[in-house]
Amino acid sequence: MASKNIVAKFTDEEKLSKALTRLNDKKVNILDVYGPFATHDILKKVTRESRLPYMAILYGITAIILMFAFLYYTTVIDYPISYGGKPIFSFPPMVVLLFLITILLTTILSTLTFHGRSLIFPGKPADIMDESVTDDAFFLVLDQNYNPEEIKVWLQEDGADEVTEKEI
Repeated sequence: MASKNIVAKFTDEEKLSKALTRLNDKKVNILDVYGPFATHDILKKVTRESRLPYMAILYGITAIILMFAFLYYTTVIDYPISYGGKPIFSFPPMVVLLFLITILLTTILSTLTFHGRSLIFPGKPADIMDESVTDDAFFLVLDQNYNPEEIKVWLQEDGADEVTEKEI
């Protein structure tokens, strides 16, 4: 079910950053920011810290344990070969395999986690607020949990090119 939201269009990144600072200070609910490129300043003001790095560490630890168990099983239990007087279980040759498989599995699982969490999948239609968002404009989408008229005044004061209400 669509609800009416306040949408402000900015063509200047600095003005948007200034508006975000004011809106965060006033505790206005910022739903999203659409833009032609991502900037760290805007992302810090709009989003919270991602938990994806913690998941990557968990995936890495799991991958290294599973790969070590697989290598141990194949070299010691399933098919032990004693050649040239070397021990059946030798750890140094496994280090390279453990390292590479850990990186591979961590990357694959982190990518799948990101896509699953963001609901990004092949064939999903793009959510484009306006055609100018792909060229040169930023769009700030706000919830109307505060006084809408006061929010519109603040956005105009901070340099918004246009402020409208849209169903999203």
